Parts: sequence; structure tokens; C-alpha cells
Amino acid sequence: MGLQATAIRDMLYAAATYGEAYDTLREMAGFTQEEISDSGQTVEWQKAAKLYDLLADITNNEQIGLFMGGDVPVSMTGMVGFMMQASKNLDEAIRVYCKYGHMVCPMIAYEYKIKGKLAIIELHQNALWKTTYPRNARIAIDFVLASTINFIKVLSGKNIYPQAVEVEYAKNAVTTYYDVLQCQVLFNAPLHRMIFLAGDVQTPVLTSDASLFEMFNTILGQKKSLAIQSSCRDAVKHLLLMQHKGQIPTIDDAAAGLDMTVRTLQRKLTEEQTSFREIAGEVKKELALHLMKNGTGTITEVAGVLGYNDLPAFRRAFKTWTKTTPKEIKKQLINE
Repeated sequence: MGLQATAIRDMLYAAATYGEAYDTLREMAGFTQEEISDSGQTVEWQKAAKLYDLLADITNNEQIGLFMGGDVPVSMTGMVGFMMQASKNLDEAIRVYCKYGHMVCPMIAYEYKIKGKLAIIELHQNALWKTTYPRNARIAIDFVLASTINFIKVLSGKNIYPQAVEVEYAKNAVTTYYDVLQCQVLFNAPLHRMIFLAGDVQTPVLTSDASLFEMFNTILGQKKSLAIQSSCRDAVKHLLLMQHKGQIPTIDDAAAGLDMTVRTLQRKLTEEQTSFREIAGEVKKELALHLMKNGTGTITEVAGVLGYNDLPAFRRAFKTWTKTTPKEIKKQLINE
């Protein structure tokens, strides 16, 4: 699981405008030109995430994500971006990104809702990322907020800004956020979201092309289908890891995320001699071990991230996964 390679390249190009030369930044981040030049390749997410820390350090700017986001092209998102450019209007383009955005960055899931006169984009960031690397998780959300506004401008040719933005992290640099987002930001919110006027998202996309839209939709759908056919087990595991928001998604949510019925998903997993319950247990185990090794939280906090409000219940579940206690495993991991 990782970030699309060419997205890393475009981020480095955007960052290069703030000081260091592109090749210098690339080398400092530990990437070769070859590994970030193929849109079909991905970069391991931890390595990609740490790029935000590097850029903040060398620019001495904790809001670097806001500035970089305004400089990246729609092409950064690859074929997903091409499909957005062929969309009928902004509403359709947003729906495209919510459906296929995981192919660009699987660590953030997007939900889009129309509620009366408002159009709301929710950004659900992977809990593992937020807990283990809170600094670059924050910078990444800043990048997404600014790049979303930038993409809207490029697609529509108009300066369309949200009515409000809400973020989960603490209040900081209020003036900078207002200057970039052109709206008030609510900090310490329950979740990250951008709120637009529903009328604004009906704005036509300048490069709309129905035939190209269908072509890209077919290609992306086939790409997703091929990944599932290769290994339904891996596809489910990947989805559960990426869509974990304090609770493992249900089998109904997983099936919907893979565009199949629950019965079809169960049949495919049975053919691969596994089950949804078994995969869910593996995901919980991996998340728990990762958080214990890399996080600074207590066992109680790790249990909370995994959705266990009852610590004894977490201990019992953990023992079924590892045959030992969370306390003993944490001690072993820290001493490695």
C-alpha cells in the first residue's frame, strides 16, 4: 500500500519552488528518478509520508502543505485526474475522486454528500497514519485542502472557495489558513471536511468530454477489477487497512467498497481458503503491533485506536492473535 509514484514527483516539483532544487530534494527524500516516474508504481506509504516532514524542516514552514497544494497540477492524480477533467461538472469530478482517489493515495478515504444547499467533502485519514506520524498527517491534510481548491479552479476556470473548513488538529496559523482557503477554519473538529455551496459544484468543467469520461471510467474500473481478481484476500486486507477509522469496516462496507455483493465476496474468500473474519483479525493484529512499536501511546490508547473501549476485551482479542499479552509484546518490540 502506498502513494502513486508520480504524485511524489509532482509534490517535489511543487516544493522546489520554495528553495532547494528538485534533484536535491529528491535525493534528500531518498527517491531515485526512476522510482517516481511511472504512474503505475507506488511508493511505500511510510516513506512517502515522511516527505512532508522533510519539506517542513527545510523550508522552516509548518504550513508548507497549504502552499504546495496550490501549486500541483491535476495531472498529479494520473488517470483519475484525466477523468476529472472529462467530467460534466464539478459535482461529477468530485464524485470521481471520491470513487478512485484511493488509487492515488490510499491513506485518505473521501466521502461526498449533498445536504440541502451544501456540498460536503469529508476526508477520513487512516488512523495508523494519524497516530504514528501526527505531524506529517496534519501537513498532508493541509496539502489536500489546498490542492482541492486548486483543482476546482483549474477544472472550472473560476475561483470557488468553501464556505467553511473543519479540521481535527489543534488551532494554528489562523491567518495563513484564511489567506489560502478564503474561509474560516474550525479547529479541533470531529473530522476533516470542506463545505461548499451545492450550487457552486454544478459549475461546468471547461474540458468536459463525455466519450473520454466513459473511456477513463472503463479503464479505471478494469484496473480495480484486475486487482481484486489477482487476490481477493489482498484486496480486502488493503481496504480494511485503508478504511480503518477506529473500527474495522463491516463485511457489507467491504463488499460495497469492492463493488460486489456480500455473497460474492464470501464466495471469493472461501475459494482462497480464508474468511472476512480471519482477515479482519490479521488487520487488527498488524495495526496493534505497528502502533506498539512505532507509537508513543499506552496500551489503553492502542486499544482505543482499534475501537476497543473495554481494555479487558482488547487483551482477550490480542491474546487470540499473538498467544501473549499486549504488555509483553510491547516490551519485546521496544527492546528490539
